[in-house]
Amino acid sequence: MADQLPPINSLFAGRSIFLTGGTGFVGKVVIEKFLRDVPEINKIFVLVRGAKGKTAAQRWAKISQSVLFKRVRTECPQMLAKVVPVEGDITLDHLGLSEENLKAVLEHTSVVLHCAATVRFNEELRTAIDLNVRGVDRIIKLCKRMPKLECFLHCSTCYVNTDKIGEIEEKLYDAACDPYKLIDAHTWMSDELLEGISETIKKKYYNTYTFTKHIAEELVRRECADVPTLIFRPAVIAGIWKDGIPGWVDAFQGMTANALGFGMGTIPRMPTDPKHLVDAVPVDAVSNMMIACAAYRLHLTAKRDRSMPVFHCASSMLNPLTVGDYRDLCGSFLTTYPLEKILLSPTLGTRGTPELEDAVFAFKQHVIGPVLDAVSGLYGKKPQWASSFGKAREAFQILIPFNSKPWVYKTQGMLELLEMMQPADRQKFEFDVRKLNWTEFISDVLFGMKTFLCRNDIFSDAKLDEARNQVKNTQALEFAASILIPYLLSVLVTRDLKSWKVALPIGFALYYYFHCGQFTQVPVGSIASYRERIRSKI
Repeated sequence: MADQLPPINSLFAGRSIFLTGGTGFVGKVVIEKFLRDVPEINKIFVLVRGAKGKTAAQRWAKISQSVLFKRVRTECPQMLAKVVPVEGDITLDHLGLSEENLKAVLEHTSVVLHCAATVRFNEELRTAIDLNVRGVDRIIKLCKRMPKLECFLHCSTCYVNTDKIGEIEEKLYDAACDPYKLIDAHTWMSDELLEGISETIKKKYYNTYTFTKHIAEELVRRECADVPTLIFRPAVIAGIWKDGIPGWVDAFQGMTANALGFGMGTIPRMPTDPKHLVDAVPVDAVSNMMIACAAYRLHLTAKRDRSMPVFHCASSMLNPLTVGDYRDLCGSFLTTYPLEKILLSPTLGTRGTPELEDAVFAFKQHVIGPVLDAVSGLYGKKPQWASSFGKAREAFQILIPFNSKPWVYKTQGMLELLEMMQPADRQKFEFDVRKLNWTEFISDVLFGMKTFLCRNDIFSDAKLDEARNQVKNTQALEFAASILIPYLLSVLVTRDLKSWKVALPIGFALYYYFHCGQFTQVPVGSIASYRERIRSKI
């Protein structure tokens, strides 16, 4: 990657794009960026499933009216006409496209960006194979029928190689199994057999998502030798950094998924080594680098280069954020600016062990939850505690394995790509993660979670004061419970009302373990600054 990359807009000029996953978190940001900063594209065909009685066109119309597209509607509304929603589904042959849409997509597409996948980590293996492996197979078959195809970008994930340890290179590693045999097995194996395989998979790949994405890369390797291909692997994707609405996010996934658990008090600890790294990247950096990578692939195609580059979009090598730093930032933020709705007091720690924490979750789910639901029922409230603790336990079990290894994702490709880009494009398509200020960015991500996902009134001081008072009251109740529960258990065991002499030290020890000294208070972003920066953008 020594030569200079032509201007990105010129590389896409007159070309049409076919995008899958366009209704997802990353896909929306990619579309918005194309419309704002790549004005010479011809069309963007966006694969959209009809859902809840709405057509693809109706779903896209609603998305285009969302706050994310406000700048497009204001600054370049004519660009919205370049988006062509086509109804289809990656689980169907020919993607379920109508004859008319299939003809248009095949005839006009020069660039395919494949972002669609199931992102549910605990998806049943059969469904995960159909979406993440067979779905890729269907896309590749379509690509091979496109006479104008100059770029097929397969969006994968950094976590396809969770069986490795240490530095992960930007290359294709040997696959765990033959993708064709897995697809074949998916067609005849019973659910019971497939789920048995799932348990073996989880020992190395932790879940069906990372495993099927791993196998999908091997399928791309085997099928795309004659297709101009690039594999793009982002790390954990968080909210917007600087190219749009600070902290904007539209789904509880990645960083916001665990932050919600911390903020609501349902996942108070993630036992791990605080020196391990959290590899997070802003969604606008992911979008910008994806577009730049596609432009680079177009550049290679013009040079008749049939290589298959692999790029990591990650921060662990260039701007590392430790688990300890992330813990302190999240803990400090969520106690300074607590959520308006919590179940338990917000906190975040790394002490303990996964086994101990899982046992605590089980106790909450099967003992504390039913008791609290019974008490709530006396006041006419619907049961929620046991169910909430059960969901929190499931989320904990999904997330905890990713804290177990000190991965570092090499990003030499990112640096070389930045070096190749025109100076103006480096500013317009910003993805240099070395410039990330973690305190400011994590604060914006959490402000965005409060604003766009939790629907908290970010502009109301009164609501913030209420939330802080709720935290104080909850902490008082938790302190009382920490003392009372050991005392009641000791009375049941000893049948002696004076057993408080034993129960009291145990209660204080439990309260300290669960609530005290879990993180170090550090400075976080200002809510006044965040209000000022988003006021005109939403």
